[in-house]
Amino acid sequence: MNISRKHRIVAVVIGFFVTFLASSIKGSYQVYFLDLVKLFGQGRDTFALTGAVFGLVLGVVSPFVGWVCDRYGPAKTILTGAFSTVLAYLALSITVNFWGFMFLFGVLAAYALAAMTFVPLGLLIDKIFQDDQKGMAYAAITNGTSIGFMVLSPLWVWLNTFVPWQQISLCIAIAFLLVVVPGVMWLSRLFPNNAPPQPGARIPDNNVLSQLRRPIFILLALSFAGCGASMAYIDVHLVPMMQERLSGEPTGAVLVASTLSILGAAELIGAFVVGWLLRFSAPAMLLAILYTLRTFSMLILHSASDTWHYLAFATVFGLTYMGTVIITSVMCLRCYGAEIKGKMFGFLFTVHQLMVFLTAWLGGMAYEFTQSYDLVTLSVMGFCMLSVFVGLILNRFEKKEVAPSMA
Repeated sequence: MNISRKHRIVAVVIGFFVTFLASSIKGSYQVYFLDLVKLFGQGRDTFALTGAVFGLVLGVVSPFVGWVCDRYGPAKTILTGAFSTVLAYLALSITVNFWGFMFLFGVLAAYALAAMTFVPLGLLIDKIFQDDQKGMAYAAITNGTSIGFMVLSPLWVWLNTFVPWQQISLCIAIAFLLVVVPGVMWLSRLFPNNAPPQPGARIPDNNVLSQLRRPIFILLALSFAGCGASMAYIDVHLVPMMQERLSGEPTGAVLVASTLSILGAAELIGAFVVGWLLRFSAPAMLLAILYTLRTFSMLILHSASDTWHYLAFATVFGLTYMGTVIITSVMCLRCYGAEIKGKMFGFLFTVHQLMVFLTAWLGGMAYEFTQSYDLVTLSVMGFCMLSVFVGLILNRFEKKEVAPSMA
């Protein structure tokens, strides 16, 4: 498929804005979590179930999203996510029922995010960029999430002081309707469907069940589980933990906003560094290094006692934030090829999101039982350590499993 440089740039710009605004789905929930607990009259353990269900549904629908991408193309898949976001947040702006919130956020918004982020964007990049450009292109698009942390998260913290959740939901719906939907419709016209396999291209074993039993998938899934656990901690537990620790501090809200902004800035830098390093580094070894840094960042957070500890945590964790996703996507393409990568990455993301579900829900239960976030912090650190060891195993295993044409 002959794609001009101009069209590649347009795709990256639109993809960036998709991930930038898509970060508001989790970001607004994260900052408004305690307000939502009060609004719906639930305990933290019960309301944390909404975030857990969101994460679980995100994982469950990911293989379906991958199938849609493989069949109809990533651009049309992203468009369904944009429309779903508009519908979900228009309804969230008026709902006052806990179970209504559970469905709209935990199910509909979860599908929307799955259809707009890692799986379809990875397929879009695989489709239009050469192998040596994929890492940097993925970094450029997914850094919309980083900018979302830097710009939107502090905005949510500020708005949280005087704007209610219902108005925030309406603003999110309008932003997607006016910005994301038109942009993705243009993207779907540029890339209306998937290109057929090139003549002579490697056709992988399309029996997905047999692929799921292979050791390489099990190892990739175990390593990605550490990513899911740590991302769930950031999305659900980090802000409430900091708000509680800093409740008596006059500058507590400023520190929370600063931590999220620095995490986003570090994520921005880290994604490009990883994209560049992938050109000449072994992906699995780089993955192990990132999980080592993430483990260290959780140790800093666990013992944080002043401003500099929180900022150090945000910097170190942020440098690894998107890198683990980028590397896992690249390794998935190498192992399975473009023809079934959507489905296989979707199943990997299911494992990722299963850990999101467990970390969000059990973390809320652990807080209610211990009145502390220490247990969930240490548990997430343990999963990151496991991912370090799995990454080292993958480094030795990958060369035997990756098809010669993709190595």
